[in-house]
Amino acid sequence: MIYFNLLPHREATRALQRDQFNKSLLLAAILAGITAFAIYGAMSTSLDAQHQNQETLGQEIKRFEKEIIEIKDLESQIASLLARQKAVEDIQSDRNSPVRLLSELVKSTPQGVAITKLSQKDQEITLEGIAKSNETLSEFLDNLGKSDGWFGKPELVVSSAESLSGAGKAQKSTYKFTVKAVLMRSAQSASPTSPASAAPLAPQIANKG
Repeated sequence: MIYFNLLPHREATRALQRDQFNKSLLLAAILAGITAFAIYGAMSTSLDAQHQNQETLGQEIKRFEKEIIEIKDLESQIASLLARQKAVEDIQSDRNSPVRLLSELVKSTPQGVAITKLSQKDQEITLEGIAKSNETLSEFLDNLGKSDGWFGKPELVVSSAESLSGAGKAQKSTYKFTVKAVLMRSAQSASPTSPASAAPLAPQIANKG
């Protein structure tokens, strides 16, 4: 017995192909959605981790900034304490300096030199006196420069020759001088000498101004 297919086979074929294409599109859409969701999840996790790292870094930065401020405060306190200590040391040195100053002048003043006036302004001292010769005056300046660092930058400001009348109307030449020097604080930190060591100053210094 022979059968005949009276249905339109072409339309059936097209319908089958259309159905397969739609299924393929649906499967591709599902796969694309799954892929997109996976990518989104990975990116979201990465962003969350990045945000967490940024928050951690921000907290660490704030902590370091606080520590830096504390360190600066400590440095300021240390500087203040050092300044106070220096001020106390300077006061202590200034309190002991007159005795040591007179003692060092005794050591530095050679025979033939008489200091008639001594004045001080801040750390600068001015010495006025009389020397019997240029040699003794030069020796006096050299002694000041070698006085254990007590007198810095000794400078002869004025030196003028004068004639004095001695016994029998003999003329003697002397030199009136003015010397300036800087009183060094570093040397003032040394312990002052005893009053006995400063006593011989009287014959050399005629007047202290």
